[in-house]
Amino acid sequence: MNRWNKLLFKLLENLAAPYSILSRVLPQLIILAVIVYLSSAVYVYYQHLDWISAVYAGVSLVTTIGLYSPNLNTMPTSEKVYLIVIMATAVATYASVFTGIVSVLSKRYLWVDARGRWRGSHMRGHVVIAGNSIEIVEAAKKLESLGEEYVVLTNNQDLASKLGRDRVIIGDPTHDEDLKAAGIQRAKSAMVMMNEDNESLLVTLRIQRLNPPLRVVVGIKEDTMRDVFETAGADLVFSIRRMAGRIMASAAISGNIGGYMLDASGIGEMSIGVFNVEPGSEMDGSPLSRIPEGIIPILIVRDGKLNPYFTRETKVSGGEIIVVLGDPKNFTKLKEITRSRVSEPPL
Repeated sequence: MNRWNKLLFKLLENLAAPYSILSRVLPQLIILAVIVYLSSAVYVYYQHLDWISAVYAGVSLVTTIGLYSPNLNTMPTSEKVYLIVIMATAVATYASVFTGIVSVLSKRYLWVDARGRWRGSHMRGHVVIAGNSIEIVEAAKKLESLGEEYVVLTNNQDLASKLGRDRVIIGDPTHDEDLKAAGIQRAKSAMVMMNEDNESLLVTLRIQRLNPPLRVVVGIKEDTMRDVFETAGADLVFSIRRMAGRIMASAAISGNIGGYMLDASGIGEMSIGVFNVEPGSEMDGSPLSRIPEGIIPILIVRDGKLNPYFTRETKVSGGEIIVVLGDPKNFTKLKEITRSRVSEPPL
C-alpha cells in the first residue's frame, strides 16, 4: 500500500468509525425516540400543537426540563394520565439510556475497535494476529518494522492499549464473526497465540474452516500438543516456552548466540553464532576449513559488509566476523580459536 493509499485509508477509517460507534447505541436512541414520539403525539391530539412544537414539548417533558407546560386546569383527565405514565417511564428510562450512551461514547477502546473493524473489513493480503498472549505485541511490532499490513484480534484490553490504535479489534478470536471482521477470509496468513493451548486449537480450527488455504503459524505452551495442531491444519507450530528455554540454554553454553532456527525442515534445531576473529588468534589468516566439525559458516562480515560468497579455502583475518550455523555445544571450540592468544591470562 503506497503512501497516498495509506493516507486515504486512514482518513476513511476515521470517518467510518463514528458510524460503527453509533450502531452500538442505536437501541438506546430508538427507545428515546419512541418516548419522545408518544409524548409528542399526546400533545398533538390534546393540545392541537403542530408536530414541531409537539416534539419540542415532548423533549422538554422527557428530559424533565419543563420548558412547555400546558394549563393543568384545562387539560383533560385522560391527557394527564397519559403524560403521568410517560413521565414516570421517561425519568427512569432516560437516565438509564443517557448513562448507557455516555458510557459507550466515553470508552476509548470502542473507538479503537471501530477503526480496527473497518480496516479489517477492507484489507486484502494482510496478516491476522489472533491472541491474548503478551507475545502478540512483539509480533505486531516486527510486522510493522517489515512494512507488512496486519490486524490484531484480541480480547485483552491491556494488550490492545500497547498496540497501534488503528489495527486492533477488541473481540474474541474464538468467534467466527470477530475473525471475519479481522478479514481472515482475505488474509494471506495468520498468527495464533492464545494464553491456553486449547483456545489456540479452537482458533486454528475456526480459521481452517473459514479459509482453508491460509498459512497458519501457531505458538503453543506445551510441546506435546504439536501433533494435534499439525493435524488441525497449522502450517508451523512452535513452543514458545521451549524456544525461549533453549535459546537461554544455548546462550549459557556460548556467549556468541545470535539467533535460533526452528526445526521446521527436519534438520533439527540449530543456533546462529556470531564470532569476532581477533588479531593473533588461530583463525587469523586461516582458511574456513579450520572451523570445527558440526559448524557451518554462512556469512563473513568484512569492513561492515556481508559476504556470503566463499569456499572452505577462503581465509579470514583479524577484525572480521564469522556468522555460523550449528549445535551451540560446538561453539566453545570455535570461540577458542577465534580469541587472541595474546589476551589469554597467564597460567
